[in-house]
Amino acid sequence: MRLAYSLAALLLTILLSTQTYSQNFNGQWSCTYATADDGANGTGQRTMAVAALGNNKFVALINRSSKDAYYLVGYNNADSVNGRLGKIPYSQSGLKTLWSNIFDQLTLNDARGIARYQDANGPTNIVVVANNDDDHSLLKFELKEDSIYTYPQRLKTGSDPIWAVDVDGNGNVFVTTQGDSSTAPKVMVYGNPDTESGWTSSAHDASGPLQTITLPDVGTARGIAVNKEGTVIYVSNYMTKKIYCYVGDVQNGYTLYSGFNFQMEGTYQSTVDTTATGLFEVGPWGLKFMDGNNILFAAAAANFHRGTGYEYSRIYAINPNTGVIMDTLDVAAWNYAVTGAYNNRTNNIASGYSSTYSVDYDQEKNLYSQSYYGWTVEKWVYSGTLPTIPLTITSVGKINETIPTKFSLSQNYPNPFNPTTVIEFSLPENANITLSVYSITGQLLKTLAKGNYAAGNYKVSFDASKLATGTYIYRISNGISTIAKKMIVLK
Repeated sequence: MRLAYSLAALLLTILLSTQTYSQNFNGQWSCTYATADDGANGTGQRTMAVAALGNNKFVALINRSSKDAYYLVGYNNADSVNGRLGKIPYSQSGLKTLWSNIFDQLTLNDARGIARYQDANGPTNIVVVANNDDDHSLLKFELKEDSIYTYPQRLKTGSDPIWAVDVDGNGNVFVTTQGDSSTAPKVMVYGNPDTESGWTSSAHDASGPLQTITLPDVGTARGIAVNKEGTVIYVSNYMTKKIYCYVGDVQNGYTLYSGFNFQMEGTYQSTVDTTATGLFEVGPWGLKFMDGNNILFAAAAANFHRGTGYEYSRIYAINPNTGVIMDTLDVAAWNYAVTGAYNNRTNNIASGYSSTYSVDYDQEKNLYSQSYYGWTVEKWVYSGTLPTIPLTITSVGKINETIPTKFSLSQNYPNPFNPTTVIEFSLPENANITLSVYSITGQLLKTLAKGNYAAGNYKVSFDASKLATGTYIYRISNGISTIAKKMIVLK
């Protein structure tokens, strides 16, 4: 790909004064850098996705079938012309990243999704890749100071091609099958590699997904995002132009939440070609849930569409409870403002050739995206303060930002109740907690919350519609202390 440079500072100033990229927030998004294309800092090929591991620290996933090229590129202390780890030949055929653990070896093949790995201790330097080898494996790699290395854990997912992947704060891995025009995609949830033996066994066979969700429509699942607690899952379907929301937990399963509604119109009129041929399809791609602020970010673009397709790439900031778009980062419009065209680029603050299929964020809440046809990774910074949206649709929700002074469990209310009640608990510090309901004889009936929760005050809704009238026990444990209380179902 040849670079085209444009001195468009005046145009950029004019456009920024007349067009607001942040439609609903109090600031504006700006691209602080885009990695170089065919220079020493480039990814070298079409860039499918990106996983952010820290500020200016990320791993890019390359996917180009015509060149049989599927590989990872690591960056540390990155900017437009610095940060790439290792030598990456430009547009080389047959370049593939090798996952190798002694005699156990596998190369990347049509890998579509990548996500940073995290656990109870927080984000790590490890990424999980959704790879389409014969066994459609989940592969783990680690970014070190000089390069990307095999992390000795992988897991077979089965016979279905896979696409998007994400990880919750307990290390559980969520992956989508691709789906097609006659097959509904699925979400499969696999356990933490430290507890699921298949990740490290010689066979790499899972004991089976902890949960499997089949989407309500046929289509292609391009993105998945899960909150840190693993209680909310979002899945994008490019074919139906929808994003679905599921609530629940890994232990008890997930339910489609009908109150979340996001669906794109699906076609876009070219701003250059206004004839009928200027219409092309667009839809939602990669997703990322920003914990703390509780904002769902969704990349949206055309489906591997060059030419007029460069005119549409956006990252939407979406209300996690309703699906309403709260803000829009218009990548294509930014590229046009900087370069004066949709198919130009500069080495510093615009990729050009916008084809935004992936989005992630670092600990400082900067966004990272990629340009598939621009062969680059972009960093976006927000000038204002990102809002915090209360997440109200989960069975576990934070009440406020006050940090309590002690570990406690409140009496449920109302009590007696039929069929629902609310339980509140307080954590003075981050803790792995389990909150469960038992019969009076000690039989476990339901786990309401399990995992690593930040310090704060929480409330949990409990639906006892399937229980008979009687007295029940609810109990919370943080690994050190246990508190139990009684509640009464009265029908």
